[in-house]
Amino acid sequence: MRFPLLARAVTIGAVALAVLLPLALVGNKVSERQARATSVATEFARESSSLQTVVGPLLALQCEETVVVERLVKRDGKDHTLREPVTRDCATHYFPPRTLAITGRVPVETLHRGIYPIRLYRASLAFAGEFEWPAKPLQEGSVSRTWTAASVMFLTSDARGLRNVTPLTWGEGTKTFVPSETHFSLESKLGDYEKARTAEPVSFRFSLDLYGTKSLNVAPVGDATTLRLTSDWPHPSFIGAFAPDERRVTAEGFEAAWKTTHFATGGRPTWQPTFENGKLRFAERFAGFALADPVNVYSLSYRATEYGFLFVLFTFAGLALAEAIAGVRLHLVQYALVGSALAIFFLLLIALAEHIAFELAYLSAATACVALLTFYLRHPLGMWGRTGVFFGLFVTLYGALFGLLRSEDHALLAGSLLVFGVLAVGMLATRRLDWGMLAARLRAPTAGATVAP
Repeated sequence: MRFPLLARAVTIGAVALAVLLPLALVGNKVSERQARATSVATEFARESSSLQTVVGPLLALQCEETVVVERLVKRDGKDHTLREPVTRDCATHYFPPRTLAITGRVPVETLHRGIYPIRLYRASLAFAGEFEWPAKPLQEGSVSRTWTAASVMFLTSDARGLRNVTPLTWGEGTKTFVPSETHFSLESKLGDYEKARTAEPVSFRFSLDLYGTKSLNVAPVGDATTLRLTSDWPHPSFIGAFAPDERRVTAEGFEAAWKTTHFATGGRPTWQPTFENGKLRFAERFAGFALADPVNVYSLSYRATEYGFLFVLFTFAGLALAEAIAGVRLHLVQYALVGSALAIFFLLLIALAEHIAFELAYLSAATACVALLTFYLRHPLGMWGRTGVFFGLFVTLYGALFGLLRSEDHALLAGSLLVFGVLAVGMLATRRLDWGMLAARLRAPTAGATVAP
């Protein structure tokens, strides 16, 4: 063979590329399991209650307008114009409270459907504040409007999650919430507008228990709104249009507080379209949190498979280096078996992580693969010293990968340093190697073969 070194490198590279195929298949399997877990959570939400968005309370005033309608009639053969007042209903108007304070405790529990975890929160929310009675509507031309009936409305994105609602304390009295006949979840009727109206602002308060999954959003509808949530979930992802003004996140949970005014939210013109049609725009003008899970076994396992090519690169580079320096001659089948053992680690990882903690699954899979690889390479390498070097290489690789998974922000830096380290070791180890003599040895059919004791 004219270029034995080039031929050897090409064949080893071909085996490495072939090993990447089962790695890709493992990655597809991880994606498939992740999709299955997502579908299970979605199915649970469809059967119970999904993510929740709460809007309210708001003061709803039914409207009645009187217009003068003209019509032509004939009398004594002449046309006469008659003007008659006609009374009809007009669109209900919704008014947010002047002040609104919301406090809530949101404990989270983990349920399981099969082997798949589902996060469910049970929020206890308390609402308090003041409403100002709006002035009577102005007359517009020939149209005269009046308020007729008043009620307090409340809207949730998934009413199935409502478990308990206390009566509405309204001023000195109490009113009962009932299911709304419109798109709203709850309604408390105050009666005739003229009888219910007071000159001074009216204080209110009530509380409710709400179940949900994935996330909780609250609409800060008040002209001045304060929202304070506490939970035992240690990994919140704060979402919506407003970041918390205060936050404290610990291993025991989190506490967050928001303060908004109508200057930031847009006030009544912003909320009126939502109140009229009941369609919640989840990302706009809301505040809340989602149940993030940084220890998602599927995300971590998929990220691990993305670094699988580094395992193959480093291991095959180490074996090729051993061939060049120590005169060990390895068969391509041995390269393929070593690569297969590297690939099976990732399949073991996802299979174990679905049943035990990810850290324990990683340790178990890595220990099994390191032991298998070390025992297997002991024979072709021929010496315990060489085998110990590869044992150290494998331990370093699996340890570095675990560090990469735990520190995503520094993954590129760590990966780059690993590649540079392998290149530097290879260059230093072969700085005095006579590549011409090595090529001649490879050209001889039996040269360089080492028999293991």
